[in-house]
Amino acid sequence: MKKVVLLLILLLLTGCNNNYYSTNLFYMDTVINIKIYNAKQEKVEKAFKEIESIYQKYDNLTDFYDQNSELSKLNNNVNINISDELWQLIKFGDEWYDKSNGLLNINIGALTKVWHDFRENHTELPDVKNIVIERLNIVDDRITNDNVNIDLGAIAKGYVTQIVGEYLKNQGLEYYIINAGGNVLVGKSPKGYYNIGIASPISDETFEIIKGENISVVTSGGYERFYQYNGNLYHHIIDPNTKYPANYMKSVTVIGKNSGLCDALSTTLFLMDIESGKEFIRDYDVDVIWFTNDDEIIKSDGFRYE
Repeated sequence: MKKVVLLLILLLLTGCNNNYYSTNLFYMDTVINIKIYNAKQEKVEKAFKEIESIYQKYDNLTDFYDQNSELSKLNNNVNINISDELWQLIKFGDEWYDKSNGLLNINIGALTKVWHDFRENHTELPDVKNIVIERLNIVDDRITNDNVNIDLGAIAKGYVTQIVGEYLKNQGLEYYIINAGGNVLVGKSPKGYYNIGIASPISDETFEIIKGENISVVTSGGYERFYQYNGNLYHHIIDPNTKYPANYMKSVTVIGKNSGLCDALSTTLFLMDIESGKEFIRDYDVDVIWFTNDDEIIKSDGFRYE
């Protein structure tokens, strides 16, 4: 369930005149922009190098389509030893199987690859009815399935962005913006808040601006990575129940404190109808905006960013 690659969230920094340092990276199929405010250049340069090493490491660990990645090697041989970093991410993803009632299943790679190849190669509509999707079976910190096809695209970017945010905070670099495509994480703001504009799925404009600091804003949508076939749009977020791209909404945005949580929630919510989603998020301290298929904007009860 690969997340959108192109920018779904645009940061509007009007009125913020403080000096800052900025760098651009490209990992996890995404342009990642990082800005750090109110810090000395030497400290920032050191932080940028460490941040790049973090994203690079996890890119090498989790790239589903790179046969040399650690994840690909695990998918080919479930008995190999893997790094603790990859294992912790897999366990995080597996926990979401229960939390999401099976909607977020990281062992969906056999299905996501078929749809990926369909979009990339413009082939005939794939026959997916016989593709078997199992939950990972983890016993004593071992995966016991005979075959695994783990795809971490639904959670990896938010998970790693949270690690980067925690690193910056631990370094005393509390004023920052991380814009990793549809995943945005911001620390403290020099002016008290950031304006985070959420891009419309039907135009080049923003349809909502979130004002806040020390928050994560993550959007999932099917309008950036898709292929149109016989008049129908087939995107990249696949429902494990229907085995087809989900079609409950055009986008969903989750606002909360933790980027990893918001990333997992945004995928989960995209895979269920809006009323079910409203009920689902009662267990989480987040705010949500749905952009419906009828181009309506629906917000979670008690939305705090008006």
